[in-house]
Amino acid sequence: MKRWRILFILSFLLLGSIFLSCSNPSGSNSEASHWTIQKSGTTANLSSVVFVNNEKGWVVGENGTILHSKDGGKTWNPQKNSTDADLFSVDFINAQEGWAAGSQNTFLHTRDGGHSWSVISQNGEKTILDIDFITKDKGWSVGTFQDVFKTDTGGAQWESQSTESTFNWTSVFFLDPRVGWATSMRGDIIHTLDGGKTWKGQIRIILPLAAVHFVDALIGWSGGAGGKLLSTQDGGETWVEQNSGVEANLWGLVFVDRQLGWVVGEKGSILHTTDGGQQWVQSPSGTHEDLWNVTFSDASHAWAVGHGGTILRYAR
Repeated sequence: MKRWRILFILSFLLLGSIFLSCSNPSGSNSEASHWTIQKSGTTANLSSVVFVNNEKGWVVGENGTILHSKDGGKTWNPQKNSTDADLFSVDFINAQEGWAAGSQNTFLHTRDGGHSWSVISQNGEKTILDIDFITKDKGWSVGTFQDVFKTDTGGAQWESQSTESTFNWTSVFFLDPRVGWATSMRGDIIHTLDGGKTWKGQIRIILPLAAVHFVDALIGWSGGAGGKLLSTQDGGETWVEQNSGVEANLWGLVFVDRQLGWVVGEKGSILHTTDGGQQWVQSPSGTHEDLWNVTFSDASHAWAVGHGGTILRYAR
Protein backbone atom coordinates (compact mmCIF):
# COMPACT_ATOMS: atom_id res chain seq x y z
CA MET A 1 0.00 0.00 0.00
CA LYS A 2 1.33 3.41 -0.92
CA ARG A 3 2.73 5.55 1.88
CA TRP A 4 0.38 8.43 1.15
CA ARG A 5 -2.59 6.06 1.34
CA ILE A 6 -1.34 4.38 4.52
CA LEU A 7 -0.91 7.67 6.34
CA PHE A 8 -4.13 9.19 5.06
CA ILE A 9 -6.25 6.16 5.96
CA LEU A 10 -4.80 5.84 9.46
CA SER A 11 -5.16 9.52 10.21
CA PHE A 12 -8.71 9.52 8.84
CA LEU A 13 -9.70 6.62 11.06
CA LEU A 14 -8.18 8.23 14.13
CA LEU A 15 -9.16 11.82 13.55
CA GLY A 16 -12.20 11.87 11.29
CA SER A 17 -12.36 14.55 8.64
CA ILE A 18 -9.30 16.77 8.91
CA PHE A 19 -9.20 20.30 7.54
CA LEU A 20 -6.53 22.96 7.25
CA SER A 21 -6.72 25.75 9.83
CA CYS A 22 -3.47 27.67 9.83
CA SER A 23 -2.70 30.69 11.95
CA ASN A 24 -0.45 33.46 10.73
CA PRO A 25 0.81 35.36 13.77
CA SER A 26 1.77 38.98 13.49
CA GLY A 27 5.43 39.66 12.96
CA SER A 28 5.89 36.59 10.72
CA ASN A 29 9.22 36.30 8.96
CA SER A 30 8.96 37.18 5.27
CA GLU A 31 11.80 34.77 4.51
CA ALA A 32 9.32 31.93 5.04
CA SER A 33 7.32 32.80 1.91
CA HIS A 34 9.96 32.29 -0.78
CA TRP A 35 8.62 28.99 -2.15
CA THR A 36 8.24 28.46 -5.91
CA ILE A 37 6.88 25.52 -7.91
CA GLN A 38 9.40 23.68 -10.05
CA LYS A 39 8.67 21.69 -13.23
CA SER A 40 9.18 18.05 -12.35
CA GLY A 41 8.17 16.64 -15.73
CA THR A 42 5.99 13.98 -14.07
CA THR A 43 2.57 13.55 -12.50
CA ALA A 44 3.75 10.66 -10.33
CA ASN A 45 3.35 11.09 -6.57
CA LEU A 46 6.73 12.09 -5.14
CA SER A 47 7.60 10.88 -1.64
CA SER A 48 11.15 11.86 -0.75
CA VAL A 49 13.83 14.40 -1.65
CA VAL A 50 17.51 14.84 -0.80
CA PHE A 51 20.14 17.41 -1.82
CA VAL A 52 23.88 17.08 -1.16
CA ASN A 53 24.56 20.75 -1.96
CA ASN A 54 22.71 23.72 -3.45
CA GLU A 55 22.77 22.20 -6.94
CA LYS A 56 22.61 18.39 -6.83
CA GLY A 57 19.52 16.59 -5.63
CA TRP A 58 17.30 13.55 -6.12
CA VAL A 59 13.59 12.84 -5.78
CA VAL A 60 11.84 9.46 -5.71
CA GLY A 61 8.22 8.40 -5.97
CA GLU A 62 5.51 6.31 -7.54
CA ASN A 63 6.20 3.49 -10.03
CA GLY A 64 9.97 3.57 -9.62
CA THR A 65 10.27 7.29 -10.34
CA ILE A 66 13.74 8.75 -9.72
CA LEU A 67 14.49 12.34 -10.73
CA HIS A 68 17.83 14.16 -10.57
CA SER A 69 18.76 17.84 -10.74
CA LYS A 70 22.18 19.38 -11.26
CA ASP A 71 21.02 23.00 -11.09
CA GLY A 72 19.12 23.35 -7.85
CA GLY A 73 15.89 22.07 -9.37
CA LYS A 74 15.62 24.39 -12.36
CA THR A 75 15.55 21.21 -14.44
CA TRP A 76 14.75 17.66 -13.38
CA ASN A 77 15.72 14.59 -15.40
CA PRO A 78 14.54 11.00 -14.88
CA GLN A 79 17.11 8.38 -13.96
CA LYS A 80 16.58 4.90 -15.35
CA ASN A 81 16.26 1.90 -13.08
CA SER A 82 14.78 -1.57 -13.39
CA THR A 83 11.94 -1.35 -10.87
CA ASP A 84 8.35 -0.17 -11.07
CA ALA A 85 7.90 -0.42 -7.30
CA ASP A 86 6.74 2.70 -5.47
CA LEU A 87 9.76 4.38 -3.88
CA PHE A 88 9.22 6.14 -0.55
CA SER A 89 12.69 7.17 0.62
CA VAL A 90 15.96 8.37 -0.88
CA ASP A 91 19.27 9.17 0.83
CA PHE A 92 22.69 10.26 -0.45
CA ILE A 93 25.82 10.76 1.64
CA ASN A 94 27.68 12.55 -1.18
CA ALA A 95 27.20 13.31 -4.87
CA GLN A 96 27.92 9.72 -5.88
CA GLU A 97 26.74 7.30 -3.19
CA GLY A 98 22.99 6.92 -2.69
CA TRP A 99 20.07 4.61 -1.96
CA ALA A 100 16.33 4.41 -2.59
CA ALA A 101 13.73 2.09 -1.10
CA GLY A 102 10.01 1.34 -1.17
CA SER A 103 7.28 -1.22 -1.76
CA GLN A 104 7.86 -4.94 -2.38
CA ASN A 105 10.86 -4.67 -0.05
CA THR A 106 12.64 -2.86 -2.88
CA PHE A 107 16.11 -1.47 -2.20
CA LEU A 108 18.26 0.31 -4.79
CA HIS A 109 21.87 1.51 -4.66
CA THR A 110 23.99 3.79 -6.84
CA ARG A 111 27.71 4.55 -6.74
CA ASP A 112 27.73 7.04 -9.62
CA GLY A 113 25.17 9.67 -8.72
CA GLY A 114 22.29 7.69 -10.18
CA HIS A 115 23.62 7.18 -13.71
CA SER A 116 23.10 3.52 -12.86
CA TRP A 117 20.98 2.01 -10.10
CA SER A 118 21.36 -1.59 -8.98
CA VAL A 119 18.50 -3.51 -7.37
CA ILE A 120 19.84 -5.04 -4.15
CA SER A 121 16.50 -6.57 -3.16
CA GLN A 122 12.95 -6.68 -4.46
CA ASN A 123 10.75 -9.36 -3.01
CA GLY A 124 7.99 -9.77 -0.45
CA GLU A 125 5.05 -7.70 0.72
CA LYS A 126 6.91 -5.44 3.15
CA THR A 127 7.21 -1.74 2.37
CA ILE A 128 10.25 0.29 3.35
CA LEU A 129 9.07 3.77 4.32
CA ASP A 130 12.32 5.43 5.39
CA ILE A 131 16.07 4.90 5.23
CA ASP A 132 18.95 6.78 6.85
CA PHE A 133 22.63 6.26 6.00
CA ILE A 134 25.47 7.92 7.88
CA THR A 135 28.34 6.29 5.92
CA LYS A 136 28.56 4.35 2.65
CA ASP A 137 28.28 1.14 4.65
CA LYS A 138 26.15 1.90 7.68
CA GLY A 139 22.42 2.63 7.53
CA TRP A 140 18.98 1.82 8.93
CA SER A 141 15.54 1.18 7.43
CA VAL A 142 11.98 1.11 8.78
CA GLY A 143 8.54 0.38 7.35
CA THR A 144 5.51 -1.88 7.50
CA PHE A 145 7.20 -4.43 9.72
CA GLN A 146 7.90 -4.75 13.42
CA ASP A 147 11.66 -4.29 13.72
CA VAL A 148 14.20 -1.71 12.66
CA PHE A 149 16.76 -3.09 10.19
CA LYS A 150 20.44 -2.17 10.07
CA THR A 151 23.12 -2.67 7.44
CA ASP A 152 26.90 -2.52 7.76
CA THR A 153 27.40 -3.46 4.11
CA GLY A 154 25.81 -0.59 2.22
CA GLY A 155 22.51 -2.45 1.99
CA ALA A 156 23.82 -5.76 0.71
CA GLN A 157 22.82 -7.49 3.96
CA TRP A 158 20.44 -6.38 6.68
CA GLU A 159 20.05 -7.47 10.29
CA SER A 160 16.90 -7.17 12.34
CA GLN A 161 16.92 -5.02 15.47
CA SER A 162 14.07 -5.81 17.84
CA THR A 163 11.98 -2.87 19.02
CA GLU A 164 9.73 -4.97 21.29
CA SER A 165 7.07 -2.35 20.77
CA THR A 166 4.98 -2.02 17.62
CA PHE A 167 5.05 -2.17 13.84
CA ASN A 168 4.70 0.20 10.88
CA TRP A 169 7.63 2.46 11.67
CA THR A 170 7.43 5.63 9.58
CA SER A 171 10.79 7.38 9.99
CA VAL A 172 14.29 6.79 11.30
CA PHE A 173 17.03 9.31 12.06
CA PHE A 174 20.60 8.79 13.28
CA LEU A 175 23.08 11.42 14.43
CA ASP A 176 26.05 9.05 14.46
CA PRO A 177 26.68 5.28 14.50
CA ARG A 178 25.20 4.95 17.98
CA VAL A 179 22.50 7.58 18.58
CA GLY A 180 19.17 7.39 16.74
CA TRP A 181 15.37 7.65 16.90
CA ALA A 182 12.38 6.19 15.04
CA THR A 183 8.65 7.04 14.87
CA SER A 184 5.58 4.89 14.21
CA MET A 185 2.04 5.09 12.86
CA ARG A 186 0.82 4.41 16.40
CA GLY A 187 2.55 7.51 17.73
CA ASP A 188 5.64 5.90 19.23
CA ILE A 189 9.07 7.50 19.44
CA ILE A 190 11.87 5.08 20.26
CA HIS A 191 15.54 5.80 20.92
CA THR A 192 18.85 3.95 20.85
CA LEU A 193 22.28 4.78 22.28
CA ASP A 194 24.06 1.68 20.96
CA GLY A 195 23.39 1.69 17.23
CA GLY A 196 20.08 -0.12 17.60
CA LYS A 197 21.19 -3.13 19.61
CA THR A 198 18.61 -1.94 22.14
CA TRP A 199 15.71 0.42 21.54
CA LYS A 200 13.87 2.24 24.33
CA GLY A 201 10.37 3.69 24.05
CA GLN A 202 10.19 7.40 24.86
CA ILE A 203 6.57 8.41 24.19
CA ARG A 204 3.32 7.17 22.65
CA ILE A 205 0.60 9.66 21.66
CA ILE A 206 -1.87 7.34 19.81
CA LEU A 207 -1.68 9.50 16.68
CA PRO A 208 0.47 8.67 13.64
CA LEU A 209 3.90 10.32 13.70
CA ALA A 210 5.56 10.66 10.31
CA ALA A 211 8.93 12.35 10.90
CA VAL A 212 11.67 12.89 13.46
CA HIS A 213 14.74 15.15 13.25
CA PHE A 214 17.50 16.06 15.69
CA VAL A 215 20.18 18.73 15.34
CA ASP A 216 22.29 17.32 18.18
CA ALA A 217 22.03 14.72 20.94
CA LEU A 218 19.59 16.86 22.94
CA ILE A 219 17.45 18.99 20.61
CA GLY A 220 14.87 17.38 18.31
CA TRP A 221 11.34 17.48 16.89
CA SER A 222 8.69 15.10 15.62
CA GLY A 223 5.49 15.72 13.65
CA GLY A 224 2.46 13.88 12.34
CA ALA A 225 -1.31 13.62 12.10
CA GLY A 226 -3.66 16.39 13.11
CA GLY A 227 -1.02 19.11 13.16
CA LYS A 228 0.86 17.40 15.96
CA LEU A 229 4.34 18.79 16.65
CA LEU A 230 6.53 17.64 19.54
CA SER A 231 9.90 18.91 20.71
CA THR A 232 12.55 17.78 23.17
CA GLN A 233 15.57 19.41 24.77
CA ASP A 234 16.89 16.36 26.58
CA GLY A 235 17.34 13.77 23.85
CA GLY A 236 13.74 12.63 24.06
CA GLU A 237 13.50 11.81 27.73
CA THR A 238 10.66 14.32 27.76
CA TRP A 239 8.63 15.50 24.79
CA VAL A 240 6.43 18.61 24.87
CA GLU A 241 3.79 19.67 22.38
CA GLN A 242 4.35 22.78 20.29
CA ASN A 243 1.50 24.88 18.92
CA SER A 244 1.58 24.30 15.16
CA GLY A 245 -1.56 26.36 14.61
CA VAL A 246 -2.90 23.74 12.17
CA GLU A 247 -5.02 20.63 12.18
CA ALA A 248 -3.58 19.39 8.89
CA ASN A 249 -1.54 16.20 8.76
CA LEU A 250 2.17 17.05 8.85
CA TRP A 251 4.37 14.52 7.03
CA GLY A 252 7.80 16.10 6.51
CA LEU A 253 10.04 17.91 9.00
CA VAL A 254 13.59 19.26 8.87
CA PHE A 255 15.74 21.66 10.89
CA VAL A 256 18.92 23.45 9.84
CA ASP A 257 19.95 24.24 13.42
CA ARG A 258 18.35 24.73 16.84
CA GLN A 259 16.26 27.65 15.58
CA LEU A 260 15.44 27.30 11.88
CA GLY A 261 13.08 24.61 10.61
CA TRP A 262 10.30 23.70 8.18
CA VAL A 263 7.35 21.32 8.31
CA VAL A 264 5.22 20.29 5.31
CA GLY A 265 1.98 18.41 4.98
CA GLU A 266 -1.60 18.14 3.82
CA LYS A 267 -3.08 20.48 1.18
CA GLY A 268 0.20 22.25 0.49
CA SER A 269 0.71 23.33 4.08
CA ILE A 270 4.18 24.62 4.96
CA LEU A 271 5.11 25.87 8.42
CA HIS A 272 8.30 27.72 9.30
CA THR A 273 10.03 28.61 12.56
CA THR A 274 13.03 30.77 13.40
CA ASP A 275 12.91 30.21 17.17
CA GLY A 276 13.04 26.44 17.56
CA GLY A 277 9.28 26.02 17.26
CA GLN A 278 8.10 28.42 19.95
CA GLN A 279 6.23 30.08 17.10
CA TRP A 280 5.25 28.37 13.84
CA VAL A 281 4.23 30.55 10.88
CA GLN A 282 2.29 29.51 7.83
CA SER A 283 4.30 29.90 4.61
CA PRO A 284 2.45 30.34 1.29
CA SER A 285 3.35 27.32 -0.86
CA GLY A 286 1.47 28.10 -4.06
CA THR A 287 -0.10 24.64 -4.15
CA HIS A 288 -2.94 22.68 -2.56
CA GLU A 289 -1.29 19.32 -3.26
CA ASP A 290 -0.27 17.20 -0.28
CA LEU A 291 3.43 17.58 0.53
CA TRP A 292 5.24 14.50 1.83
CA ASN A 293 8.85 15.41 2.44
CA VAL A 294 11.18 18.40 2.84
CA THR A 295 14.97 18.81 2.87
CA PHE A 296 17.56 21.60 2.92
CA SER A 297 21.11 22.16 1.74
CA ASP A 298 21.67 25.27 3.86
CA ALA A 299 19.63 27.94 5.61
CA SER A 300 18.81 29.62 2.30
CA HIS A 301 17.87 26.60 0.17
CA ALA A 302 15.20 23.96 0.74
CA TRP A 303 12.96 21.68 -1.33
CA ALA A 304 9.61 19.93 -0.73
CA VAL A 305 7.87 17.22 -2.75
CA GLY A 306 4.42 15.73 -2.88
CA HIS A 307 1.33 14.59 -4.73
CA GLY A 308 1.02 14.72 -8.52
CA GLY A 309 4.66 15.44 -9.28
CA THR A 310 4.84 18.49 -7.03
CA ILE A 311 8.31 19.91 -6.33
CA LEU A 312 8.77 23.20 -4.49
CA ARG A 313 11.98 25.17 -3.96
CA TYR A 314 12.71 27.67 -1.19
CA ALA A 315 15.39 30.29 -1.77
CA ARG A 316 16.20 33.69 -0.29
